[in-house]
Amino acid sequence: MIAVIADDLTGAAEIGGLGLRYDLNIEIVCSNDLKSDADLLIISTDTRSIPEKEALVATELLTAKLSEIKPGLVFKKVDSVLRGHVLGELAVHLQHLHLKNALLVPANPALGRTIKNGRYFINDHPIHLTSFACDPEFSITSPEVHDMLRVDKAAIHIRKNSDELPEHGIIVGECTTEEEITKWIKRADKETLLAGGAGLFKALLESLNLRRRSVQNNKPELSYPALFVCGSTFDKSQVAIAKIKSDDGPVSYMPAEIVTLPKPSEKAFDAWADEIAALLKVHGKAIIAIHHDVAVNTAITASGLRNKKAMVVKKVFERITIKELLIEGGSTAAAIINRLKFNRLIPVSQLGPGVIKLKAIGRENLFLTLKPGSYEWPADTWNF
Repeated sequence: MIAVIADDLTGAAEIGGLGLRYDLNIEIVCSNDLKSDADLLIISTDTRSIPEKEALVATELLTAKLSEIKPGLVFKKVDSVLRGHVLGELAVHLQHLHLKNALLVPANPALGRTIKNGRYFINDHPIHLTSFACDPEFSITSPEVHDMLRVDKAAIHIRKNSDELPEHGIIVGECTTEEEITKWIKRADKETLLAGGAGLFKALLESLNLRRRSVQNNKPELSYPALFVCGSTFDKSQVAIAKIKSDDGPVSYMPAEIVTLPKPSEKAFDAWADEIAALLKVHGKAIIAIHHDVAVNTAITASGLRNKKAMVVKKVFERITIKELLIEGGSTAAAIINRLKFNRLIPVSQLGPGVIKLKAIGRENLFLTLKPGSYEWPADTWNF
């Protein structure tokens, strides 16, 4: 068994999408119940969206459970731009898995995400000059990798592939090409925990000489009604949704009362759910989002807004039979599936880079598609 620990649900789904290329039985679990016959077991912890102290407790419990089932290989999936409690969680994994070091290669050159001379770049632009600087929970204000990890430079070992590596600690591998990712895989031994983004996991699977699927999964057509939930603060998403709304498209923004009040009334949520259900009945699809002008300068937290979206999605499910639920943003997705009590997911197909369609076990005729906030929706999916 290959076990992957992912701190975010869209990251877990992305790993599942990569596994679809091979003849593997794949399962994504969103709890500490790790009983599974899967060849590729992906555990979504959602620890990126909670305070660090709670995240480390959850990581310790999960790692202890994982060590009991003794997987043949463990991989830690982290955000490619290092948001989350990366170093703290890696330290917990090393302790409980009895490993000497972690090799962290978060960069993904295929998506223009590279690390050179200790600095992180997005399409050759220093990362702190991109929209990642505006992340509501992990804003990136420096391109220096140690700053992104919120530690002194001495706390980690930043190395090029040609450098000699220390025997202990956390090594951050610089990377500017896909070939360098492959070289990093070859530098890891049995005492090393591999950690990183989708690019590193893809290279890992390729190195294992697994049998490829004889027939690749085709992209299934979208079924209706289809509900899109936008959990992203990225400019492209906000602009695209605003354009659809201005063209009288099926967009339902979170009402100001629900955005601003700590505990909005049940009546307010019911009215919002009725509006969304009406859009679905007329158009066959609808988008839930938060208008930037309403959310700015409010005291509500990102976590609070996610939970409010999850509450209204549950109410919409009570009003109309949804066949497709498409969610942007891992933390938003986790809040929603927790509310809907989806604990186990099976990857069905990869619609685009990082955009994965899944089936919720026990929920007939419902598909769930997940996408990281910074990725693009495929054109044939985002057809408004």
